[in-house]
Amino acid sequence: MKTVARLVALMLFIPFLTAIGRLEPFVDISEAAGIHATHRGDWQLFEDDFAEGYLGIGQAWGDYDRDGWLDLYVTGNQQPNILYRNTGDGRFEVSPLSPQVALEDALSGGAVWADYDNDGWLDLYVLNHGANTLFHNQAGAGFRDVTALAGVGDRGKGTTATWGDYDGDGYLDLYVVNWSCFPECGDPNITREHGAARDTLYHNRGDGSFADVTHLLDYEELLGSGFSASFTDYDNDGDADIYVVNDQFKNMLGNILWRNDGAGCGGWCFSEVSIAAGARTFIHGMGLAVGDYDNDLDLDFYFSDMVNGMVLLQNQGDGSFDDVADDAGVVVGPSSAVGWGTIFFDYNNDSWLDLFLTATEFVQFDIVSGPEGMMFAYRDFLFENRGDGSFADVTPASWLDDLKPSMGLAYADYDRDGWLDFVLGNWNEGYALFRNTGAATSQNKWLNVRLRGGGDINRDAIGSRVYLTTTAGRVLMQEVKAGSSLGAGNDTALHFGLGAEGVDKLRIRWSNGAEDELRDVAANQFIEVQYS
Repeated sequence: MKTVARLVALMLFIPFLTAIGRLEPFVDISEAAGIHATHRGDWQLFEDDFAEGYLGIGQAWGDYDRDGWLDLYVTGNQQPNILYRNTGDGRFEVSPLSPQVALEDALSGGAVWADYDNDGWLDLYVLNHGANTLFHNQAGAGFRDVTALAGVGDRGKGTTATWGDYDGDGYLDLYVVNWSCFPECGDPNITREHGAARDTLYHNRGDGSFADVTHLLDYEELLGSGFSASFTDYDNDGDADIYVVNDQFKNMLGNILWRNDGAGCGGWCFSEVSIAAGARTFIHGMGLAVGDYDNDLDLDFYFSDMVNGMVLLQNQGDGSFDDVADDAGVVVGPSSAVGWGTIFFDYNNDSWLDLFLTATEFVQFDIVSGPEGMMFAYRDFLFENRGDGSFADVTPASWLDDLKPSMGLAYADYDRDGWLDFVLGNWNEGYALFRNTGAATSQNKWLNVRLRGGGDINRDAIGSRVYLTTTAGRVLMQEVKAGSSLGAGNDTALHFGLGAEGVDKLRIRWSNGAEDELRDVAANQFIEVQYS
């Protein structure tokens, strides 16, 4: 059926300011913005249960009340979680609905928003030490715990969740990553102290409930100590594949790439192609960033490591990957440095995806021995994409003077000025909001595109893509995703930096394969495109 795209201009950007002197690219405005959330990760818990200390970093952006401003949910681990409402004036307030999603008696970690029932309101999935929680958004008036009804409790030690419609039925399915198994998991094959755990794939039935369909994947292949995963179409064939990043703490499994092969096989077919694709990397995998950093129209993977250096898997366009981290200049740290959350994002709007990596440091790897294995503050890394396949470390000097034990991060343009900001989660300290100062120092152009599904396309249009052709004839591509890096939920809008160029046209490839083309789209604005 022919589709029609309805374009809605939401806000024009105020004229660019001239440079007013050299500013750092990001400024910590947590105090002024009203972000005071703290995090508690008691190290002594590691002596009894290592995973409890790791589960406490989670941050997720989403407009839960549909007022046009992105709100923020953060987890506290050993204290209540907080939902912040964006007031639209650069500040946040604790939402009156926050107590409904606080989970005061849970040890919460990652979180991600998604409209799983296509009712137009973002719902919230929270990963806990033990049963996870699904909150249904009651049209902005409140949240209802529907975990039991939906059947997505998954009693593992969850770290990250990712949403995607793997079978193309218009409803979002859910992949849950577990680092190790909670004692009540009930499976003697996986209930081992600090042992590897079974991840879970849930199929959305479309009636508010989910079915555990992990049998569609090789069960034994899922016995890893997972930290991150993403639904993403790595082979450009139009369906959602799954990439999982595993730690090597207990089970030397390596990362796993599941290729989506479509209907059949007693329901749906996935093939484990990690080795064949060059994606079965054996490292202490932590965070995961997915994006087309080299602008060759396929998706690349960057993931952080514990001791052996970071990995940048460049997609070769034929279903295979090469690790180019050394050549790209994104291998960091001494052997004691630990990379955690990571993101691809175009922080300077020059049309090339840059890279951010959080990090901590261990005194030694005996991390269940108490103080001798403690986590210490370490520097984070901001890598600027040079556009030639390499990155430059442009980390602000002030960040090196104010070290934090950073683990989680998620990006969004929370103040709608056309420049991507981020929230940073610091272990056993708290959360910090960093505002991008680019609007005051640069004239680079941008376009922010939010897709809205309908019919057989999920409401968030997760899995859909936008191909943007610039006035210089270059083509940029981004894919809508929900959940990937450690415990994080980035904004699902697609933010394109353009440099000095404008927009010639947009080609939208919806998750059902339909396409639309838009022309006469001005730069420096937020737009929404509705599938109908």
